[in-house]
Amino acid sequence: MKTEFSRAAQAAGCMLLSLLGASGAQAFEGGVSPFPVGSTGEYVAGLPPIPGLFLLEQVHHTSSSGLYDNHGDKRPIPFKMSATSATTRLLAAYDTTVLGARLYSQLVIPAVSLRTDVAGHSERHNGVANLTVTPAVLRWSLTDSAYAVAGLDIALPNGSYDPHRPSVSTGYTSIQPVLAFRHNDPSGLDVGFINRLMVNRENSTTHYRSGNGYAGEFTAGWNAGPWKFGMVGSYLNQFTDDRQGGATLQGNRARSFALGPSLNYNAGPFSVSLNYQRGVYAANTTKNNILGIGIAIPLWIKH
Repeated sequence: MKTEFSRAAQAAGCMLLSLLGASGAQAFEGGVSPFPVGSTGEYVAGLPPIPGLFLLEQVHHTSSSGLYDNHGDKRPIPFKMSATSATTRLLAAYDTTVLGARLYSQLVIPAVSLRTDVAGHSERHNGVANLTVTPAVLRWSLTDSAYAVAGLDIALPNGSYDPHRPSVSTGYTSIQPVLAFRHNDPSGLDVGFINRLMVNRENSTTHYRSGNGYAGEFTAGWNAGPWKFGMVGSYLNQFTDDRQGGATLQGNRARSFALGPSLNYNAGPFSVSLNYQRGVYAANTTKNNILGIGIAIPLWIKH
């Protein structure tokens, strides 16, 4: 359920400010959200109803030209960021049921190239972002065209993390319960939304604990033959404060909202999705513009 293209895209926080000698805190350690909000796009609750092994490849390009304070105002700091990522998602659908639901598990592997430019100081960093494992996902069929999904994503504290510079990964574990719904009429309305809690552990290297947060994403559109025309959107709300050394860092909770069009083509054996989200609002983070393309392919299907 998770795709992690924009960890680097959100690396615009306290480390970038420290390069300028600026004061004030930014949301989440290093300005990096433990979940890349806006990464899901069309694939909200994207779980095929048949047993097999499935591959989802997503490529995203994210750009931003500003840091925003706690009031949503742009900081007077010359800043530009761009990140390109390629994320591989392997999804296993099992021929079994649990609590009346079909059972799935998945592995997400993201690679990111990040470039930052702060007041004329440029840096480029390439690496693997946090791997995410989903031990179990449950999908309940509600009607012929509607279903509900519940699962648990675990973002592992691995990847190319460095506490001394903008990184493409975080240095801590994030436990993320997920609840989603999708209604998809092949000849009409398709709408889905996903709710995610981010419960973050302390970084054992820096002893910094990022606040917990909520991420919501949605997709909506209309199917016309193999095509679907619609829109996607994403929302982030950090609802607890960061902490370091036992002290609470107040007034630095991240909030953001993005919205944009999407176009999808279902070719039968595979499907292709193209979407663009423009940052509408941001506080204590960057206002990201995200261009994404994804292709879903079955690797093996049980007959």
